Amino acid sequence: MNTDRRWRILLIVVLAAVSGGGLVYWLPERARHLATPQKMALPEADVPAYSGELHERFQQAAVMLHAGQNEYALAALQRVLELAPQMPEAHVNAGFALVELRQPALAAEHFQTAIELRPAQANAYYGLALVYESVGDLTSALGAMRTYTHLSPPDAPHLRRALAAIWEWQRQRDIPRGTEQRPIRDAVKDTGGVDS
Repeated sequence: MNTDRRWRILLIVVLAAVSGGGLVYWLPERARHLATPQKMALPEADVPAYSGELHERFQQAAVMLHAGQNEYALAALQRVLELAPQMPEAHVNAGFALVELRQPALAAEHFQTAIELRPAQANAYYGLALVYESVGDLTSALGAMRTYTHLSPPDAPHLRRALAAIWEWQRQRDIPRGTEQRPIRDAVKDTGGVDS
């Protein structure tokens, strides 16, 4: 490859990187914002796009999720998904409702669908991690939660909880079965020590 061609390629790569960075900087807040694992309400910027019954049902579902009325929230979200099957936020919220209703397989399907629709849907990974943990698959739970932490902004409200879960699951996964530490009080009793 001649030197002139190398310089042209380098110039193209640099221009692409600079313009790509500018594009990311100037994207509207709605596009740059990564969702958090809290039950979501439609962002105000999305209200015109999601109007009428769809908007009303989604908002009802969000209120019901916050109130712990997971069955009612799920019913509202099913209607939302009839109206807008490609809405990742509805799949995520349905997943969280199903986690609370102890239906991990169905919850996982909704989280996976949300991820397929929008790979950067951070709270879908958070929910998927909870599903994996609930069925005892700590390796997959760790992977999903790590993805959540990578996609989340540094000030995400659930980031500390996610990091704590990663630490705890890593510790649980790395301790071989049957070798878990017993409480100190039990160990002292076994050695004839003083019981306080």
